[in-house]
Amino acid sequence: MRIRPKDFIAIDDKLFFAVVNEFQEDNHALTFLRYIKDNTSIRKLTTKEADEIITKYYPEFQFSSAYIDIKLHGIPISMIKEIYYPEDTISRLHSVKIFDDKKKDAIGVIKYLQSVGCKVNDFGITGSLMLDAHNQDSDIDIVIYGRELFLEIRNHIKCSLATGELSPLDQAMWKDAYERRNCSLSFKDFYFHEIRKYNKFIFGKSKVDISAIPSETERYKESGPYKKIGQEKILSVITNDTRAYDFPARYSIDHDTIKEIICYTATYTGQAKKGERIEAKGFVEEDSNGVHRLLVGTSREAENEFIRVVD
Repeated sequence: MRIRPKDFIAIDDKLFFAVVNEFQEDNHALTFLRYIKDNTSIRKLTTKEADEIITKYYPEFQFSSAYIDIKLHGIPISMIKEIYYPEDTISRLHSVKIFDDKKKDAIGVIKYLQSVGCKVNDFGITGSLMLDAHNQDSDIDIVIYGRELFLEIRNHIKCSLATGELSPLDQAMWKDAYERRNCSLSFKDFYFHEIRKYNKFIFGKSKVDISAIPSETERYKESGPYKKIGQEKILSVITNDTRAYDFPARYSIDHDTIKEIICYTATYTGQAKKGERIEAKGFVEEDSNGVHRLLVGTSREAENEFIRVVD
């Protein structure tokens, strides 16, 4: 069964799980509950809310991954009723006859991306819009398939922001994004890092966020299983940022005992560049060869975990 990060799966018409890893363990999809249908509407859940629902009502989906040494929500492959693919959202939007403002903005974003080089199946829309769970405040979450294409599109966005073809987020929008993330950085630090990523912009009345999923040939070959051996805060220098916008993001670093930093939360994607000195806090993991890496982002909010550039 083909599933990738940013895909969603459903076991019924009530629970919607985000895929967090293409690796399937013991015939389970590695996921996290993100949306739930209450009465007639679908709402997004915080990490805490999702864990509480699974613990109380669906304990059979509590899953401790032996491969990546983390607790998440494991869905038996045999129970999957539907898979939501972001690229299918594009074709579905083109067939819609009645548009709300969010869908109109999404169509405009699709046309912009196609004008700068995205072809059919090169990209998709994930999150609330894919599930038809959006409202007027929802973001438009774009997934670009392929690292090289993502970097090309990101450069186009940077140019379009400079020329005024696209609009940047204003301070109120950045503060809203910061509050939604609930991260361990100050707003000043958050804004410094985000403003230089060029992966967010405004289209119409909607905030647009683009992310990358590496192609099969670009995908990193893992050396797991991994075992957590404790939390640590480090200072280091980035030696390679080629995979900084991948999911998960990766940064090679110059450190005596830790080879790289890996990050599963969007807050720290594209966070640092080659040659920059950084401070990072997360969980040290050891692979099957005894090599250590630092994991930042054991949850979406990454409480008490961070990466930041320092002087």
